[in-house]
Amino acid sequence: MADPEFTAAGLPGTGWRGAVGQLWRARLVRNIVTTISGSAGAQAINLALIPLIMRIYGPEAFGVVGTFQSLTIILIPWCALTYPMAIVLPQNERDARGLIRLSLWVAALICGITALLLYLWGAQVSGALGIDLLIPYLMLLPIVMFSSAVLEITQQWLYRNQRFSLTARAATLHALLYNATRSVAGLIQSTAPVLVVTSALYYVIHSGLLLIGIRLQREPGPAPREAQPLSQPRKDLLQLAAEYRDFPLFRAPQVLINALSVHMPTLVLASAFGAIPAGFFALCLQVLAMPSNFIGRAVGSVYYPRITHAIHAREPVAGLLVRGVAGMSLAGMLPFAALVIAGPWLFNLAFGGQWQTAGEYARWLAISEFAGFIGGPCLVAIPALSLQKIFLVFEIVSTSLRIAAVLVGAFVFKDPLVVVMAFAAANVLINVSMIVIVLFEGRRWYRRLALASS
Repeated sequence: MADPEFTAAGLPGTGWRGAVGQLWRARLVRNIVTTISGSAGAQAINLALIPLIMRIYGPEAFGVVGTFQSLTIILIPWCALTYPMAIVLPQNERDARGLIRLSLWVAALICGITALLLYLWGAQVSGALGIDLLIPYLMLLPIVMFSSAVLEITQQWLYRNQRFSLTARAATLHALLYNATRSVAGLIQSTAPVLVVTSALYYVIHSGLLLIGIRLQREPGPAPREAQPLSQPRKDLLQLAAEYRDFPLFRAPQVLINALSVHMPTLVLASAFGAIPAGFFALCLQVLAMPSNFIGRAVGSVYYPRITHAIHAREPVAGLLVRGVAGMSLAGMLPFAALVIAGPWLFNLAFGGQWQTAGEYARWLAISEFAGFIGGPCLVAIPALSLQKIFLVFEIVSTSLRIAAVLVGAFVFKDPLVVVMAFAAANVLINVSMIVIVLFEGRRWYRRLALASS
């Protein structure tokens, strides 16, 4: 069965203008374009202000904040145990609201425990890991973790109700306020503590803008899955926690392991070579994330509920995923190729001569980031296809490969550039494998469904 939202654009006799009109009227395409428009505004602001921020603070300060942000990203998956990702899935509205309450309680509990542990033993652990530079900022971690959970909960609720215009407007305003805060604070005092404190406001500002937007714009978006939105009996939080236990049991460890393997190089570089190489690497991650944030996250936020709906409707999803991968390949080819060809020159031009070495890092990381970029539609299909258990094993193997590559570069070759090259090679292999596995499982799911119904 073909996807009607795409085949409608190819009806015979309509001509190219009719085909474009049919394509635009497809809800999936409109939602993607709306979300991308918000990402476009946000990324334009980031591109305008990041060069200024880099020239204000310098590599050493950015190395400190990059190490802090890497640690927060590693800890964030534990915060709400990825229960917010389940908010899109229930067909019953009561269950979705119950998952919001469950996510908030879990996040509050875990952040409280984290704050206590950091207060008692944070300095000792940081010293043992060789990242003493983070000791003054450890108590900011629980605040960042909880605000990130609030942001994820709010975004998933808006995705569920297809309120993509609100998320688009908030993304643009957030980029403006967040980068302006860091820039103005840096002009007053361009030190690492100022950059860390202002950067810790990232999730606070974004979640606050979304909550204000929800408050001001109360009308709900379309919810075509809600045939009987409130007719089912209410489930308590323990029942919901048990029903969606795949998320804490499989998805949370998977996301945690993935975050550890992606951001662990920043911690290793800071520990083995100091703040400046860590700053180069952190800047590369931020710059290379821009295409992913511009298009990848926008497409993913729309694909996730779309694939979930297709699974509920028992439609084939492999073709939808293949089209998504092909479209992402075309969209990302130009920006990533530019970094591979002229990375050092571009970084020198944009950020100043002190950042030229980061351009060498970017050449290698662009290749691996492109492989992850094109796999975005497959990545968001993992929970919808209930592949968390399979991908927990996959993440364990992938993380082992990344860690081995980084440690060999750091402690055998003792060269930060070799660390980056080895990390990039491991990432390419991992992301290509992920795409192949999800496509295979998507086809197998539909074959099993067809056999069961025949």
